[in-house]
Amino acid sequence: MSAHIPFQPTGQIARKFRQAGLNLKEMLSLIEMTWEDNPQDSPLVPSSHLFADLDRLIRRTVEGSQIKRFQAVGKTQPFQVFEAFTGKGETLGYLNMMYLRKPLPCYYLVYVEVNQTFRGQGLGNRILEAFKEYVESKGALGLLDNIIPEQDPTFDLYTKQGWQSLEELIGNPTGHPAGHYMIYRPASLKTNDLAVKLPKLIFNLQKKRSVLEMQDNEGMVKRTILEFNQIYGALEKLFQEELARNQPTPLMRFMFTKLTTRFLVFRRRIQELLGYTGGESLEQIAFSPQVRNLVIQPSSFNLEANLKVKVLEPSFSPEVLPQHLRQEPTKTIETLPLYMRPYLREWEKKKGQKKPDRLTIGDLLELGFDPTRLRELTLGDQTFMLERVSTGLLTEAELRLALLNRVKRKTDGARIGSARLLVNPPLLWLQDRGNGYILRRKVPGIHAEEALAQLRTHPGLKTLNQELRVDRVIEQAVREIRTWLSAHLRPQGPLGVSELAVFVPWDLEGNRPLVAIDDRLKPYLEHLWVA
Repeated sequence: MSAHIPFQPTGQIARKFRQAGLNLKEMLSLIEMTWEDNPQDSPLVPSSHLFADLDRLIRRTVEGSQIKRFQAVGKTQPFQVFEAFTGKGETLGYLNMMYLRKPLPCYYLVYVEVNQTFRGQGLGNRILEAFKEYVESKGALGLLDNIIPEQDPTFDLYTKQGWQSLEELIGNPTGHPAGHYMIYRPASLKTNDLAVKLPKLIFNLQKKRSVLEMQDNEGMVKRTILEFNQIYGALEKLFQEELARNQPTPLMRFMFTKLTTRFLVFRRRIQELLGYTGGESLEQIAFSPQVRNLVIQPSSFNLEANLKVKVLEPSFSPEVLPQHLRQEPTKTIETLPLYMRPYLREWEKKKGQKKPDRLTIGDLLELGFDPTRLRELTLGDQTFMLERVSTGLLTEAELRLALLNRVKRKTDGARIGSARLLVNPPLLWLQDRGNGYILRRKVPGIHAEEALAQLRTHPGLKTLNQELRVDRVIEQAVREIRTWLSAHLRPQGPLGVSELAVFVPWDLEGNRPLVAIDDRLKPYLEHLWVA
């Protein structure tokens, strides 16, 4: 894969947008899909002038938008919805709420979301204002569970609009309900015994929470599927000439690859949603045979090098890296061998080995992940891993290193339960052509979740697991590690212990767990890594 891919000038891209007949939301959805943290980093917005024009369009669209309330469709849907939409009926944001009648009239605000590209324009505030006006007109209480982290810029969004915490309103009730509940009490609400009724109301709500979350998740999945289909349709319109001639350009491959990797992340995450059972819903997102056969272009190809090399772990010297890797990270790293995790090794056995630069969209859909994101680098007798990430993740990498250093100081390789805890910190940050890369040492292990999946599904490991219950050994060891760390490391900053990845010992070549056996012939893990 070459990092030096000819780029289309601004005028050509703007002209393609017009020729394809894309509306503003379609254009912004495509642009948003290709930027990581800064819109002007998008390969579709190579000049600040073009983005300034789009920014003016965004502001005008938000200013001209309307907000209406309607009942969610479906007999099982308990929600009422406020939706912000343009004059052409395109949705910009929405609010889900549910009415609770007893022990006092209340509208519970389940979820608020504004389309990514229309955030920061005050649209969320307008939706909340519409919600407040509605509860005022109904003489009902407003209730929500505020899960915005304190470090988030929008943390005080609700307090600025007159919401109060449960404690501020009624003090600390006996048997304080779990959560971060906030209350909006309109002047039209006629009641004097909130201290008695509010805890009962929240108790009634908590009994329904699991059902509410399942129904909200179902709605979210449907909305996201619709958005994926809209973006897919916009891509087909944008590249209709290339598709008709069967002459894909690097930009076209990059865009369809971006859509595919986002879809795969969505597919993995919804499997963890409460109440989601899979089924046929994702089949609604249909990649055509022509698109499935496209060779992927997963790395950004911005012509501007924007080279940045930053040492994260002081004990590591970048001088040990080859000079060409330090000078041209993207060009060099994207030609390195792939990290052969078990999923990839098994897939290659079935499909036959493919060169990384010949993988297709269809290959990614079968694999369920992008294998080109992780590469291996061998220097002498040491092997390292390079992970391609968003250029906006440098701060997170630094925070992760600080947290791992705290773990190391606290444990110093001590045993927690039966396993010795080790850390695998990020060593170096490389940034080039719109791509970020994090360098780490390769450890003889795999992510705990992948290990569990292999033990429970791989034909060659299922029998071993039934006999030794290695999956339970791993689950217990990971649980002990996380419990211990949570108890001994107070939160310092936005990155918590729960966000550390846990790796367990694994024979990557033979695809089998590396467990030890104690004097009672029971398996245990000698060590674990956190990263």
